[in-house]
Amino acid sequence: MPPKLLVSQKVIAEFGPRLRHILDAAPGRLEVLPFTPALRLSDRDAGNIEAAYYSRDIWEGTEKSALSPAAQAFWNTIDRAGNLKWMAVYSAGMDQQRYTDALRRGVRLTSSAGAQSEAVGLACVTGVLALARGVPHWLAAQQRRTWSPLRGKDVPPDIPGQTALIVGMGYIGKVIARVLRAAGMKTIGIRRNTAPAEHFDQVFAPPALDSLLPSCDWLVIACPLTPDTRHLIDARRLALMKPGAGIANIARGEIIDEAALLHALQSGGLRHAYLDVFNTEPLPQDSPFWALPNVLISPHNAGASTGTYARGVEIFLGNLANYLNAQPLQNEASLA
Repeated sequence: MPPKLLVSQKVIAEFGPRLRHILDAAPGRLEVLPFTPALRLSDRDAGNIEAAYYSRDIWEGTEKSALSPAAQAFWNTIDRAGNLKWMAVYSAGMDQQRYTDALRRGVRLTSSAGAQSEAVGLACVTGVLALARGVPHWLAAQQRRTWSPLRGKDVPPDIPGQTALIVGMGYIGKVIARVLRAAGMKTIGIRRNTAPAEHFDQVFAPPALDSLLPSCDWLVIACPLTPDTRHLIDARRLALMKPGAGIANIARGEIIDEAALLHALQSGGLRHAYLDVFNTEPLPQDSPFWALPNVLISPHNAGASTGTYARGVEIFLGNLANYLNAQPLQNEASLA
């Protein structure tokens, strides 16, 4: 029985010709196994799965704390696929426990990093600029039907000349730097490699973070969650930021000490924050963050855009051709 490629019925329906062309052109052909949540396989059939694609349509509806029914059915199948060699996943972040488990099994894992970068980066910039220009004040006044111009101490500072400190210079960090720089901000990047980078005025290694925080107007978190970045931004580092600074997090909630962040926002240590991610998701209804007038919240949805699904499939298809022809895989993950 030929080895199988587990892929959703939706991907087959929409990208079937491309998929068949890649499979037909490659040596050691895989046979497509359509996935639906109703799929039931014998142990023998599950053992024939060599490759799989955890596409966005399977994941849709999954929250941080619970898988969607389709995702649960997919992972139930993957858990029984003892001969799985490679799996592509829709997401960019590789910090999910199931991904780590797959890597420990010896499965090669590739992400869709880059598919959502423009959407996430532009959502982050939207949040930063909305807060910087006082949009929440205007929205609240509109809801009250009140004519309430920004005056006096509420007049926002000029955006040109502000400094954005961007922790993480991957696909998303580069989009954020490009647009904020075009708006007139100075952009400083933090990463291990300190070589100059397009759209960044300066690049520093992580040990420089403490010395840079007092001069930044915006701290943007765009790095992966790793043991080194968990609670990277704690109470001590938040206290280093200058009064009136803002923060944006479109990476992972655990990178910031959430209790310390809440205190900084409530006390005025921070002026405002755009937050797409939290320790607990969905954010509980009784969370104090909901009521803060200086906070913009999006429900881990910064990547929402009509093109992200297709871009993710394109990355998968490119990697499928590479896998079948023993070429290097794009966005391949490894155990930390």
